[in-house]
Amino acid sequence: MDENKKMKLSERTAERLYAMIAEEGLYPAGSKLPNENELSGILNVSRTTLRAAISLLSVQGILEIRRGTGTFVCENLPAELPDLTALEPVHSRERARDLFEMRRIFEPETVALACERASDAELQEIVQLADDMERIAAEGGDWPKGDQAFHQALIHASHNLNMQRLYPIINHAVNEILQVNENREHMLNVAVQDNRLIVEFLLKRDAAGAREAMSIHMRHLLAMLS
Repeated sequence: MDENKKMKLSERTAERLYAMIAEEGLYPAGSKLPNENELSGILNVSRTTLRAAISLLSVQGILEIRRGTGTFVCENLPAELPDLTALEPVHSRERARDLFEMRRIFEPETVALACERASDAELQEIVQLADDMERIAAEGGDWPKGDQAFHQALIHASHNLNMQRLYPIINHAVNEILQVNENREHMLNVAVQDNRLIVEFLLKRDAAGAREAMSIHMRHLLAMLS
């Protein structure tokens, strides 16, 4: 199945899930959705398709993904389903560049907020996730997934709900650059070095330094698209 067909299926799944929430009242505002295995069975789709559908609804403010807890229906739902094609990925350098330019605008401020608002436990979790990403890479595993978990923890530690809702866009951006850049080893080296620098400033609770470290990371990624 090609990517366009996958996106169409995820959009249809998102529309069906939205109908179950807003029209049929099966999952009212504030309620928790069934776990991934159960919900994918209910919707008769793969877990991959379900995750894509949830991401689409999350960035539109319909669902909230709470790390370690589950997926919940937002309290204030839009009156109608927004345009779900707005984040449809187009595998091109131009699309990837656009996404990373957007990340360059809000992620440095997000990590600065994390310096100020994160609990000590959250900081230690971020450090652990950075270490886990390096270990997974050394073992030949799925290090981009580990890197995404690291960035998700940073956003969560900002304690800004709207920034957390933008997390699916980050996932799209990472997927985009993996599609158009074949030098994964160089990407890995950049991610490891930049993450270490970000963590260093986080542990010092140096918001200005962390902001600059994240800006450098975004510039490094954008340079790969030149």
